[in-house]
Amino acid sequence: MKIKKLIPTLMALVIVTVVYAATDISGHWKGSINDQIEVAYDFKVDGQKLSGSTKGPDGNTIQLTDGWFKDDSLAFTLPIMDQQVKMTGKVKSADQIVLYMKGGPMGDMSYVIKKAK
Repeated sequence: MKIKKLIPTLMALVIVTVVYAATDISGHWKGSINDQIEVAYDFKVDGQKLSGSTKGPDGNTIQLTDGWFKDDSLAFTLPIMDQQVKMTGKVKSADQIVLYMKGGPMGDMSYVIKKAK
């Protein structure tokens, strides 16, 4: 009888663990814009604060600013070519994020990045 009571508790624990693991975006992510420009991001999440970096068109490191991460949504700003490019994103799975760029040197666009292995 005790096992029947324990099973729902264990199932809830497994579900919470899986959901938490799926939303941890800390780490290295890679993708491409229009299958032409390779991009890579290093994200670090601390509570709801998102920090990290990427490489600019000139190869120099660019630090993310004003970053946040909540539930499966994220946003940050990238200073690129004298512009403050606003980025938002949505976690689609444990290893895939869709990023949306507002403005920037190439205009508005979206692209997919995947967790590097």
